[in-house]
Amino acid sequence: MSLENQRQRRMFMGLLGASALAGLAGCGGGGSAAADTLRQAMSAPPQVTREDPPRRHEQAYQRHGVTSIVTSADGNAMGVAHTDGRVLLLDARGHETLTLQPAGSTVCVGLVFAADGRVLVGVDRDSVALGWGVDSGARLFTLRGHDHGLRAVASGASGAVVVTGGEGARVLAWDGSNGQLRQVMHAGDFINALSVSPDGRLVASGGADARVQVWETASGKSLLTLLGHAGEINAVSFSPDGRLIASAGDDGKVLLWDVAAGRQVLALAGQRAPLRSLAFNTDGSLLAGGGQGGQVLVWDSATHAVVQDLTGSTTAVNALAFDRLGRNQLLAGNEDSQLLSWALPARGGR
Repeated sequence: MSLENQRQRRMFMGLLGASALAGLAGCGGGGSAAADTLRQAMSAPPQVTREDPPRRHEQAYQRHGVTSIVTSADGNAMGVAHTDGRVLLLDARGHETLTLQPAGSTVCVGLVFAADGRVLVGVDRDSVALGWGVDSGARLFTLRGHDHGLRAVASGASGAVVVTGGEGARVLAWDGSNGQLRQVMHAGDFINALSVSPDGRLVASGGADARVQVWETASGKSLLTLLGHAGEINAVSFSPDGRLIASAGDDGKVLLWDVAAGRQVLALAGQRAPLRSLAFNTDGSLLAGGGQGGQVLVWDSATHAVVQDLTGSTTAVNALAFDRLGRNQLLAGNEDSQLLSWALPARGGR
């Protein structure tokens, strides 16, 4: 291990120790203590300058149909985005309650719940992100800071912080309750995927340069660069305990990373084509992946074996989400604008 890697690991282990305490403080109480700590640490708004251009030529955004599915922490709401401009809010039974209007561009490419589920944030291809009130559907704030089209949005369990990224090689962190800019993180290339650790303290990005980067949300520092993919990364996801990151890329690989050690744990098998989407269930016992050819795989997180190879989609699966009520209901959205669901046995039926 190089001196630089040793330095990164010592710094990262210290951060994880603090994160574990904050995570315990947030459990069972909606994450309010962790959210307050995070807001205090990020109290000085950063200065925004012109966005850095990506290092390589931007590849066209190629997804169609359903682009995003998110479920609220209490399980009472679901958001669905389509490339035809529809952004829908649904109740727990899947019934539409509100239709939301994106700004400018008709393509909403990502959704996330924020502010303990009170706000739904959507990112558009025209570089703008919007925050809507879940109860009213009214626009609460507009996030402006990117100069190029967006591709990804993510938040932690409480939604105290929301991060956005895309084709400008920059990740921005925002206050999930009021839309105030909190931090700027500079990446080496444009961003395809983002994930925030459950306690909101870490951000993982997957980019066109085949790297997974891990950032400290409050400071904007890049803590780790994880190398193992040979092509663009399409999806990244923290496990519910924050100890693992799963990543999937155009090279067909699905990799698991140990966050504390900063190293690859293993490569998962079973996929017949590269995956576009990843999702852990609520207790982290299952990991699901949606493929370019319509395949939906489910791995057991303990044995790393494929426990389900689900059928139903014949086109690429752009979005996956598990319900938040512990029922292992897996939701998928594909390029035919279909919403699919499967009821999975707990822990692969064991």
